[in-house]
Amino acid sequence: IGFTLQSVRDTALALHYAHTFTDPRGRRQMVIHRDVAEKNIMVTYEGTTKLLDFGIAKAMGKRGANLTNIGMVKGTSGYMSPEQIRGEPLDPRSDVFSLGVVLHECLTGMRLFHGKSAEDGMMAALREEVQPPSRLNPDVIEALDEVTLKALARERDARFSTALEFARAIEKACPGLI
Repeated sequence: IGFTLQSVRDTALALHYAHTFTDPRGRRQMVIHRDVAEKNIMVTYEGTTKLLDFGIAKAMGKRGANLTNIGMVKGTSGYMSPEQIRGEPLDPRSDVFSLGVVLHECLTGMRLFHGKSAEDGMMAALREEVQPPSRLNPDVIEALDEVTLKALARERDARFSTALEFARAIEKACPGLI
């Protein structure tokens, strides 16, 4: 659990950096990753967490940057936020949701949203009730259940407002475990 918490916390901090990025001229260039999934989080042998593959990331604020072509949904099935699946404008809370999926799966060892097809996996994210990780892993404490479920709130206003807030909530919920 400690390794999971460190990796997810560090990924949240990397996302916060992207979400609050300022270019050399001092202009804010918020970048939404849009494909946060376990396949894009790597930990080096030294223990440093790396967030990879900004290939479908969008720099918000650029003309048309928050839109995807009509009928196109980009991201990994089972990790996309409800608003991403519905093709709505994205903000940092979308990446928080995706990282919440990663946290849940690492804590339980089970896929959270799945189906026989990519579409089924996306629909599961919109419809299925999310169970606390402690249901599958009794070593998960209640405070960590609460953090995980808040990150996975279907309504983005109920989620952590920033990835930094998510990282700090992990630290507060599990002092000494990271």
